[in-house]
Amino acid sequence: MRHTFRYLLERTPAAGEQIPLSDDDGRHLTRVVRRGAGDTLELIDPDGGRWEAVVVGAGPPVTVRVTATAAAPPPPSPVRLVLGLAEWGRLDTAVEKAVELGAGEITLVTSERAGRVPDAAAWERRRERLERVAAAAARQSGRAPLGRVRGLVPFEDVITAIPAGEGYLIDPRGDAPLLSALRADDAPDAPIAVVVGPQAGFSEREVDLARRAGLAVCTLGPAILRTETAAVAAVALAAAAREAT
Repeated sequence: MRHTFRYLLERTPAAGEQIPLSDDDGRHLTRVVRRGAGDTLELIDPDGGRWEAVVVGAGPPVTVRVTATAAAPPPPSPVRLVLGLAEWGRLDTAVEKAVELGAGEITLVTSERAGRVPDAAAWERRRERLERVAAAAARQSGRAPLGRVRGLVPFEDVITAIPAGEGYLIDPRGDAPLLSALRADDAPDAPIAVVVGPQAGFSEREVDLARRAGLAVCTLGPAILRTETAAVAAVALAAAAREAT
């Protein structure tokens, strides 16, 4: 069975329409995965609708014709990830896997133990890379719409903006395992924000601030996990909890 490659669209197409792919997508399709005229692919529109298409011209630009709707758009994801700073490679991994698992928005935060914080120009370059990582993960998993990567936002600003009962801060000093807290959730249809700290974790003051803001402070078991591992585990549990309701 041949793999189906997917590409993101900036607007909703119509059946029978011919659409040029972006330069980057066209190069990926023709030079990286070696597809050409007559080969099929999928297009994902901004609302998450998936469209079957066929390559009609190798370009440039590469042109495809929309043949049919492949699937109805999925419901918007109720899960968002709030993530502390870590090494850039670890953040790439966390963003990639969180998007594949269904995180609809990712916010990078500064906190007391974040270590070196990049300046505005360095962060903007990194944010653009993280959005490319997120877009590639969305193509791989067939997930859309894709919330943009936000940041850098101060920890206090993010925590106080999360409605009471919707936030779960991950910390070894937590009051209950995250899975237990999610199962006990008395608002199963509400959005979920999982908050994961930097590699050095959250300070006592930040944990106390989260509790006072109405977040549940939860653990992921007895092991001390790296930032990217904790983020993936927390998003997976939250997404599974919402899909099961």
